Formats: sequence, structure tokens, C-alpha cells
Amino acid sequence: MENIIGKRIKEIRMSLGYTQQQFADSVDISKPMVSYIESGKKTPSRETVSKISNLANISTDYIMGLSDNKTSEEPSASDVMLELKYYIDRVETFDDETKEFAIKKIKALISGLDIEENK
Repeated sequence: MENIIGKRIKEIRMSLGYTQQQFADSVDISKPMVSYIESGKKTPSRETVSKISNLANISTDYIMGLSDNKTSEEPSASDVMLELKYYIDRVETFDDETKEFAIKKIKALISGLDIEENK
């Protein structure tokens, strides 16, 4: 299997002029992990991909091999999923009553969006 993710991450690191250690420090992973990712032995976490994307101003879809466009005007599917996961994680920390309230509000918002979209 082709190591497109590792190749693209190495390309990004090199374009930034970073050593593996500098790159690792910039995205909060270890130097060996950078080496494993670049060689295709490991796959980066979504969080790491997001940090690389922000560091280099390159779309997560490009990093993951889902697009050949390095930048995107619209948020990528990966970016949207990361943001949704962030809010889901936040809701999970709420007490039961607050969690139930938040879920009701989210459902109402989505129902409203569905109505608007179907007009």
C-alpha cells in the first residue's frame, strides 16, 4: 500500500525547513513518531493531522490523501468531524441534566436547519 500520508507529511515538514525534532515539538508528538509516520509504520491521530494542518496552513484532506488541493476555502470533512468531536467531548463532561438540555437544543437546531434546507 502506498504511504501517501507519510509522504505528504514529510513533504510538509521539509517545506517548513524543520528537522524531525523541530516538527515533533511543533505538533506535540515524539521524534520517533514523526519517523514512524513518514515511513508509513504508523498513522497520525486526527489531532496530530489537525495540528499539522494548522501549522502549515494545509487542508487535512490533502494530508490524508483525500484531495490533491493543499488549501480549501471550505472546511474539509475532516475539519468538520474534528470540530464536532470537540463539542461532543465537551457535552460528555456535563452533568446529566445539562447534557440532556444540550442534546435537546442540538436536536432543535438541526430540525430548524432541515426545515430551512427543504424550503
